[in-house]
Amino acid sequence: MSTTVFDRVKQATVALAVLHEENSPRPTQQQPFTIVGSGFCVHPRGVVVTCAHVIEAFMEKNIKEQLASIPEPERTKSAQVIRDIPDVRTLIPHALFYVPQPERQKIAVACARVDTCVAKTNMDLGVVRLQPHGGFPSGYPTVDIEEFESLHEGLEVGTCGFPLGNLLFERLGTVTSSFSRGIVSSIIPAAGIGRRDVTGFQLDVRATHGNSGGPVISWSNGRVFGVLQGGVSDQYGSFLFSRAESLYRLLDDGVVDDILTAQRPDGF
Repeated sequence: MSTTVFDRVKQATVALAVLHEENSPRPTQQQPFTIVGSGFCVHPRGVVVTCAHVIEAFMEKNIKEQLASIPEPERTKSAQVIRDIPDVRTLIPHALFYVPQPERQKIAVACARVDTCVAKTNMDLGVVRLQPHGGFPSGYPTVDIEEFESLHEGLEVGTCGFPLGNLLFERLGTVTSSFSRGIVSSIIPAAGIGRRDVTGFQLDVRATHGNSGGPVISWSNGRVFGVLQGGVSDQYGSFLFSRAESLYRLLDDGVVDDILTAQRPDGF
């Protein structure tokens, strides 16, 4: 993968975070936000894909508890239907884009506020929509999508994200997202099946909390096909494998188009 492709993936990979209050006490060396998970932008109008459990981390109650408050006729609608959950109490997520500024040897952080969230209830996938940002007058940076026909077991792949959240900055001084590299160990449930039937990917790619929601890419070209869900370790803490959701399931269900046309909530 060329340096240009690496840069493109990094520029479109975001940290989903909660901003600290200006007067909240914190050590002087700590960043002014807490990273909850990762995501990546798939549309220049600010549509960011992540995991449903990352979106849920910003909420006071989990999604299942909130769905239980919806009347039965509405709750049992098709999974293809986007349903509003009333009176959601949540922290306001922000997407942090890291923008290198070589001439000043600095890295700027463009902080975009999320105004709408959609979480799938039949898979660990979600999307958020960002407010427009003056730092991206021509649109937000985006990733390219891989052709499904190019995927196979043994494919060299990688992921980009924010492993361990703020801890990586506190321990190593790492500011931007980082890459991990490996292969597709298995296509779930089996290789050779159709795009609509692939539910995920088992990966020999090291990942941990904070990586959740990051893009899984073909290493040769940086194109995205999966959403990193998490890593699995044994009882002794040794890494075994990671799992990714299929990005195509989200795209084929039209969720990106739906969130683009959703009405902006009052107060945003």
